[in-house]
Amino acid sequence: MIVGKTAVGVETKEIEWLWKPFIAFGKVTMIQGDTGVGKTSLMVKIVADYTNGLKPPTQFHGRLQEQERTEPLTAFYVTTENGIEDTLIPMFDLYGGNRERLYYQDEDEGHFVLNGEEIRTAVKEFGAKLIVIDPWQEFLDDIASTSNDKLRMMIRNVQRVAEELNVAVVLCGNFSKARAGSDLNKGLGGAELTNTLRSLLTVREDPYGNSHIRILKTTKMSFIGKEMSPVGLMQEEDYTVSYIQWLDYEAEQKKQSGQDQKGAYYEERGKSRIEAACDFLVERLSDGPVESRVLTEEAKAKGIPPATLNRAKQRVRVQSRRQSERSWLWELTEEGDVFLP
Repeated sequence: MIVGKTAVGVETKEIEWLWKPFIAFGKVTMIQGDTGVGKTSLMVKIVADYTNGLKPPTQFHGRLQEQERTEPLTAFYVTTENGIEDTLIPMFDLYGGNRERLYYQDEDEGHFVLNGEEIRTAVKEFGAKLIVIDPWQEFLDDIASTSNDKLRMMIRNVQRVAEELNVAVVLCGNFSKARAGSDLNKGLGGAELTNTLRSLLTVREDPYGNSHIRILKTTKMSFIGKEMSPVGLMQEEDYTVSYIQWLDYEAEQKKQSGQDQKGAYYEERGKSRIEAACDFLVERLSDGPVESRVLTEEAKAKGIPPATLNRAKQRVRVQSRRQSERSWLWELTEEGDVFLP
């Protein structure tokens, strides 16, 4: 029997974002990627910022905006893959998080199971507005871990509770080595499970070979969202993580076609972006060391993106050394003017 309802009485509502356009309140978001790619670092960074009332940056017309202030929120973090005392809390402290607004599951007192009722309890008991399960595959019951149908049902239950309580639920998961193909297929449950999710994000290494940069991109989003271009994440020498604007720079270079200030900077030298970035570093560092943050800002003003600058750093043999707890200097080595292919 078919039961239909007219759409006349439906009241529309806007999406409330935890991190626009990636993570929404009232939704279940899955963040996946290879083991060790940086999913936990990203989530701890987000949690730490929000416990201090600081939003992750929003994108507008493909440009990363400044982080905005907001009301601090409380987070509940569930993990077995990372030690609480030696990994999670030290990382949280490094990012300046407010411990009074962070709760975690103590495995010695009971095992968390990923279902709607556990989510409801975390919200009721701790006032959590952000719940992170990392890695979520470790918190399935025996049935859901062996049956894709039961797994999808469990995710739907979590989604219903998230929507009811207007809480953001983030599931961090690793790609399965046994699965090949697109990002939609590589997680536990494969494409059938991802069809159940409202939002699927992927963290990947920088395709241009910069070991300090990771890329967060939208793999699937089944609700209205805009400006879904990837965001870059840079891990500094002191292991802190910062948000950076990331573009496919080779595609962007073709798009710019030398017409604006960025194009003029490269055009006047008759060189590619990476070659011009190498020239910039050699010229700027020829008189001595310069703080890395200063170089990054000066490079941005010349149209040199952070990813390109870091690639150039490797090519011209620039080394880093600590100046203070949060400050690093870049300087040329003796072979610093050598352009490596």
